[in-house]
Amino acid sequence: YGTDMNEEEYKWDSPDKHIPTGTLVRFTDAPPRFKGEDWRACGHHLEGKTAIVLSGPVVDVGGHRWGGRFNLHTPEHGYFDHYGDFLEIVQ
Repeated sequence: YGTDMNEEEYKWDSPDKHIPTGTLVRFTDAPPRFKGEDWRACGHHLEGKTAIVLSGPVVDVGGHRWGGRFNLHTPEHGYFDHYGDFLEIVQ
């Protein structure tokens, strides 16, 4: 990422989110993970779109700690999974 993620700079930690199955969520950008990083984009053509949560969170085996991975469905993109950091519950 072009930034030294040593203990001094690396202060970001995002536990798995708790979003129940059947919940309507919206894709949104996520906050920076460490000093000097910009907000993280949720993905090409996803910002502001909605999805239904089918299952999750699945623990991310890559160790990213980006809110867990959720299985989703959108009318535009069908079935896929995405990190919880980029999801907000629609009220």
